[in-house]
Amino acid sequence: MEAGIFRRLGLDASLPGLETGGIEAAAGLVRGDWEFAELGTASLVESVLAGHDAVMLLAPTVPSWTGVPILTRRSISQPSQLAGARVGVLSETGQTGITLRAALRVWGVSATLVPLGTTGKIYAALAAGRIDAGVLPFDYRFRGPREFNLNVFEPPSTGFHTAVVGCTRRLIDAHRPLVARLVQGYVETIHFFKTNRAAVLPLLQRFLEFPDRRAVQEAYEFHLPRFQAMPRPSAQAIQRLLDELARDHPLAATLSLARIADTSFLDELERAEFVKKLYVD
Repeated sequence: MEAGIFRRLGLDASLPGLETGGIEAAAGLVRGDWEFAELGTASLVESVLAGHDAVMLLAPTVPSWTGVPILTRRSISQPSQLAGARVGVLSETGQTGITLRAALRVWGVSATLVPLGTTGKIYAALAAGRIDAGVLPFDYRFRGPREFNLNVFEPPSTGFHTAVVGCTRRLIDAHRPLVARLVQGYVETIHFFKTNRAAVLPLLQRFLEFPDRRAVQEAYEFHLPRFQAMPRPSAQAIQRLLDELARDHPLAATLSLARIADTSFLDELERAEFVKKLYVD
């Protein structure tokens, strides 16, 4: 939004719930608290499983090459030491909880999940020693070791999309041009991120609220190849998530990508060769 892309497209965008967990973000879509949300893929899919009309529009990044990082206090130096540990997550049933349980299963250990609601609360609790570890966004792998001498574990890749952008099907039915502009705005914002490093870095530092500029630069370089010029959700990534969710929600095995996502807006941009022209220009 700071770059003016959404404003140019006639969108008066705001961020009413910047530190909102995925489950609450999905609930806010259903209630109509906000028209769009960027949230963990699992939270959106779980909303669909609950019978709501949430729908995925795009996936800004490629499926995760590694699991979401787990930061630990310094005395925990290997995954086996997480046995019996208290690990902060946004929620037990959302993206961070699912990702953590998958990693613990691979490592053959059990830990106590501590739902804390926001990334900031997880990081603060870890820094204060109230928890032993925390599942945090990729950006924190660059901040935590410098600021609090934390260790970083990279769990095995789940192959999930870590985050997606969604709305409701009723919004699409009522305001399709609005949704089309939002999707175009995301595509243009990804282009801006990938091609305007000097302008993006100060915006990223302000958004992340990281005091260390080096951590911001490293976060930028980390995300750069992961953002998709055409942010199309991966059918394979969605299927892997559905397989994981089916462990507790058998109905997940019956869902298809078409039931979860509406990629027609991306299809329209693709037919117009919008992305190709954007990067050539």
